[in-house]
Amino acid sequence: MKLSASTWIFGDEPFEATAQRLARFGCDGVEPLGEPERFDPHELRETCARHGLVPYSVLAMATGRRDLAHPEPDVRAHGERYLASVLAFAEALGASIVSTIPGSVARVDPVGVEPTEDAWSAGYEREWDLAVASVRRAGQEAGARGIVLAVEPINRYETHLLRTAEQARRFVAEVGSPAVKVQLDTFHMSIEESDPAAAIRATSRDLVNLHLADSNRRAVGDGRLDWPAILAALLEIGYQGPLTLEPAPPEPNLSLAVRMRRNLPLRDRDIEVSVAHLRRVLGGVAMGRPAGHGSV
Repeated sequence: MKLSASTWIFGDEPFEATAQRLARFGCDGVEPLGEPERFDPHELRETCARHGLVPYSVLAMATGRRDLAHPEPDVRAHGERYLASVLAFAEALGASIVSTIPGSVARVDPVGVEPTEDAWSAGYEREWDLAVASVRRAGQEAGARGIVLAVEPINRYETHLLRTAEQARRFVAEVGSPAVKVQLDTFHMSIEESDPAAAIRATSRDLVNLHLADSNRRAVGDGRLDWPAILAALLEIGYQGPLTLEPAPPEPNLSLAVRMRRNLPLRDRDIEVSVAHLRRVLGGVAMGRPAGHGSV
């Protein structure tokens, strides 16, 4: 399996420094942040080639007005324009996957609803349908560009819309586009799934990218997740996508935390620890050792 890393976890660090780190610690690829106004995809592509990295995917950061589920048409249109720009960015970069979240991260309720069960449920269904329509349109453009658009479920404290692998599969089925698939995240699964390995097996053919952090959102091996079971499930379904590292500092405000001076040593440490742990566990799983914590 190919190891990659998402670059947002390194804050405002120059891409060159990130590429050097990932190559040094044995990563195969990278997932740049989808910010076309900030990065030149051709320059990023050259940097990747210089360090022997493959740009497997691009992360379309769904924050603020980049909201494909918002009931206000102008907000939704803003989100769709942003996603279209990231799809063009990914094509120029040579990445085959763009991952995103159908609603704005940190929005945990439907917009403008009364705090009652019936109102909340009606608002949820309305926003689900709006997101399906937005992603269906984006899927048409993704398919035309030869890119797969991967929708990611995240935990209940960061979204109300897609929280589980089952919801993501249902969402993708309703979109009905061969260019729209699923991305899972082991940290979010540690909250929402009773059995992350089973969720991976159930998602199977729809799974195209996997974000990796442990149960505490730290480096792989720092928490309680059963990595042998997770990696065995990936081997069982014949997973061909990247394993994209996404550990984060132990702080409540992640957008600030990734830029804090006190967290700078974690940039090297978390990648080095994650890569070493994954390589070790993968070797054990491939040799048929039992898929449990004791097999590492």
